Amino acid sequence: MLLISIKHQASVKMQHTLSLLIFHLFGLPIMNTPRILISGAGIAGLSLAHCLEQQGIHYVIIEKHATSTHTSSGIALPFNAIQALRKMGLADKVLAVAHQVNDVTYTKKTGKVLAYANLLAAPLNQDKFIAMNRESLHAILLEGIEPRINFNTTIDSFLPTTNGVNVISSNSELNGKYDLVVSAEGIHSPLRKQCFPEEETTIDHNIPNWRFVVDQPNHGLQPTYMLDRTELFMVYPLSPDTLYCYAHIFDQTNQYESGSSSVHLRKIFSQFSEPARSLLKNIDDSSIIKSRLESVKHPYYKKGRIVFMGDASSACSPLLQQGAASAFEDALCLAKQLANLPVADAISAYQNTRSPRVDWTVETSDKPVKLVKAMRNPIGAFIRNKVIQKKGPLNADGWKQLAKMPL
Repeated sequence: MLLISIKHQASVKMQHTLSLLIFHLFGLPIMNTPRILISGAGIAGLSLAHCLEQQGIHYVIIEKHATSTHTSSGIALPFNAIQALRKMGLADKVLAVAHQVNDVTYTKKTGKVLAYANLLAAPLNQDKFIAMNRESLHAILLEGIEPRINFNTTIDSFLPTTNGVNVISSNSELNGKYDLVVSAEGIHSPLRKQCFPEEETTIDHNIPNWRFVVDQPNHGLQPTYMLDRTELFMVYPLSPDTLYCYAHIFDQTNQYESGSSSVHLRKIFSQFSEPARSLLKNIDDSSIIKSRLESVKHPYYKKGRIVFMGDASSACSPLLQQGAASAFEDALCLAKQLANLPVADAISAYQNTRSPRVDWTVETSDKPVKLVKAMRNPIGAFIRNKVIQKKGPLNADGWKQLAKMPL
């Protein structure tokens, strides 16, 4: 039986390799390889495309937007994201345009330090911690994949079968039966909503947030989290002269849903010390991205032959900065399983392999967010600060646990 299994895996891998070669030469897949449709060309979808290429597996990728433009913002990538990028063969390109960070500090709004963590010390030194412009990461992921993206294309309807999914899209040339459909559509995945119509698949935490990038020559800053009760102001360096800022506040009244974002920010954080004060002084609304903090109700992995990955599977609070990292790990895992197993078995193996790590990540990331309402009480904020002083920065404590978990 073992010999038969080894021969089967070798045969599957050879077919995938031949399929990719034929596709690149003639644009045609061979019959024995699975038809895979990736819906979404963001970080998750592009990562899967790269990983499938590595494994010699043909795919079709669609994107609802008309172009590959991406909103300018910052992104932080912890050690496990870099480890995944190395396996994808993209780490060198990313590190060449990224900014390495060496420590993280939590403070009160006054600037008084609550806790500090050295990111160069074990077990966090398994690889680099970096921050970079999100556009730059997206551009790297697009390399070699962009010509194959079917832009301005959506799945209009689908019909699951016992061994596939019949898809009708806005591009009739792509209609037909697929052995696997992958939702890499983000937190508001249409496919996830249609697969689970009986439940609300996302949670709104009543936390509006604002993100912006500012020029600050020779700032000399490392990642800093400034805390009050429910207010958070975070600073992450993208370069020696550029900073990525994230701010949020708990708000059940929706008082910040309209009006000027810059005015709201200056009012909310008026009592915060440096660097928040000076960074907010001259920003204008055109540079601010406003959204709300949302999570999936629980991680979603599959429904029949439809698989979820990235934020479509496990969107959660950015505490551990695992959004992109999880997408990279999802992509590597799914591609590996597809290279070695029949599609149905690969889907099950994907869920079984990823669920312990992803379930823990979502629960750990969202736990402080679910408690933030209690921080409106000074006693709640006092207890939180004492926990931080004892355990260290919340994200660093989570990263230490993540570093010990198997992939």
